[in-house]
Amino acid sequence: MSPQRFLSKSESQVPMTAQALVAHVLESGDFYAAVAVHGIADARQRQRLEERLFGSRRDVLMLARWEHTPANVLDALSRLEHMPLARRVVKHRNTGGSTLKHQFSQSDDPALTGLLALHANTPAPLLLQIAMGDHDQVVLKGLARNPSAQPEVLRLLAQRFPRRFDKEIASHAAVPVDLLATLYHRGDKFVRAAVLAHKHVPEALLLQAAKSTETLILRALVKHPQLPAALVDTLSQHKDNAIRAALATRADLPVHLTARLALDESDSVRRAVACRADLAPTLMQMLAEDHDPWVRQWLGRNPMAGKHVLQKLALDIHEDVRRAVARNPNCPITLLEKLASDHRSWVRAAVAYQPNVTSCLMASLARDSAVDVLSGVAANPHTAPALLKRLVFSEELDVRRGVILNPAAGPEILLPLLQDPYYLHRVMLASSPKLSDQDKWQLRDDPDARVRFALFQWLAARALRPVADRYFYRRKA
Repeated sequence: MSPQRFLSKSESQVPMTAQALVAHVLESGDFYAAVAVHGIADARQRQRLEERLFGSRRDVLMLARWEHTPANVLDALSRLEHMPLARRVVKHRNTGGSTLKHQFSQSDDPALTGLLALHANTPAPLLLQIAMGDHDQVVLKGLARNPSAQPEVLRLLAQRFPRRFDKEIASHAAVPVDLLATLYHRGDKFVRAAVLAHKHVPEALLLQAAKSTETLILRALVKHPQLPAALVDTLSQHKDNAIRAALATRADLPVHLTARLALDESDSVRRAVACRADLAPTLMQMLAEDHDPWVRQWLGRNPMAGKHVLQKLALDIHEDVRRAVARNPNCPITLLEKLASDHRSWVRAAVAYQPNVTSCLMASLARDSAVDVLSGVAANPHTAPALLKRLVFSEELDVRRGVILNPAAGPEILLPLLQDPYYLHRVMLASSPKLSDQDKWQLRDDPDARVRFALFQWLAARALRPVADRYFYRRKA
C-alpha cells in the first residue's frame, strides 16, 4: 500500500435511523446490503426488500445455502410457496427455532426429522416429540448427540432403547445424575469410561471404578477432580503412560509423587510434570537438562520457571525451546533483549509478541526484515503509534493485519486500512468498534460484496441499539 492512497472521510452522512438506512439500501439496489438490513425493515420496506432478494431462482437458492444468511431471511425463504426449500432451510445453522417448528408442522418429508434432530436451534418440545415417536436409529442417535437436548429427552431415549445410545447419552452435558448411575451399571467399558468422564458423575461411582483394573476406566477416572486420594499413589506406578501423564497434571498431586514422575521413563509424563506450577527449583534444574526437547520447551513456557532456568534454556540448541522462553510471561527484559537478536526469526518473533517488552526494544525489532517479526511488532500494544502508522503501508498482509488486531491502534492509524487491497481486512474494519460509523460509511460502495454485507450488518445492529448509543456514534462521526 502506498501512503498516498490515504482515504479521506466520506462527504455523505451515514443514515442514523433504521428506516433511513433501509431506504438507502432500497435506493441503491445492493443485494447483499438488502440481506443485512432485512431484519430492521418495517412491513412495507420488507416487502420491497424481498422483491429484490427473491426475484430469481438463482438468488433464492444461493441465500438458502449462504453461511451468512440471517435467521429472518431464512424464515422468509421457508415461506416461499413456489420454492421447495424446506431441507435447505432446516439444514442451515442460522435457522431459528420458530422457523424449524413451522417447517416440521407443514412438511411431511421424513428427511426433515433427521435434520431437526441434529439442529442446535430446534425447540425442546419438538426434540421431545421426536424422542417419543421416532424409531429411526440414525435420527435418534443424532438426537442423543444434540447439545440442545433436555434431560427429559435423554431419559426417554434411555428408557425406550436400553443400551442402544448409552454412550452418546453418557457423554451429554445435560444427562441427569441418577441416569449416569444406571448407564454405568448396565454399560460396557466404553460407556463406563464416558460416565466417569462426566463432570457430574456421582462420587459413589468413582469409588466403584477405583476397584477396576481396566485401563480405559482408569484413564477416565484419573482425570476426575474427586479422585480418591488412596488411588493417587497406586496409579502413579501404573504401567500405562497415559494414566501417569494424566496424574502428573493433577493440582493435588503430592510433592513426593511429583518428584517421582519427574524421573519417569515416558517423555509424555515428564512433559506434563514440566508444566506444573508447584515445581521445586531442584526439579526445574533437572528438567532443564532433559534429553527430550518438548520437556524443556514446556518448562520454558512455565510461568513459575526461575531466572536461572530461563537463562539456561535461552541458550538451548533447539529454537523452539528458546522461543518458549521468549513467550514466557515472566521472562526478564534483559533476556528478551538477548533473544531479540537470535539468529532464528521464529525466536525473534516471539519477543515481538511479548507483552512485557519496552518501546525501545520494539523500535529495534521494527527494523527487522522477517515478516513474522514485523507481524509481532504490528500487533504489540507497546509499539509506538509512529511505527504503526508506517507498518500500515507494509507490503505484507500479515503485518497490516497485525496493526488491525493491535488493541492500541486508534482510528487515526486504522483509517488508511479501509482501502486495504485484501478484502478480509476491510471486513474486519467494518465490524471494528474503533472506527466511527461515518468512517466506515465509505465502504458502502466497496467492490467486494462481503465487505458491504459486513458494513450494513454492523449498521443494522447499531440501529437496534438504545438511542443514547446511537447519539454517541453520531458525535464520533
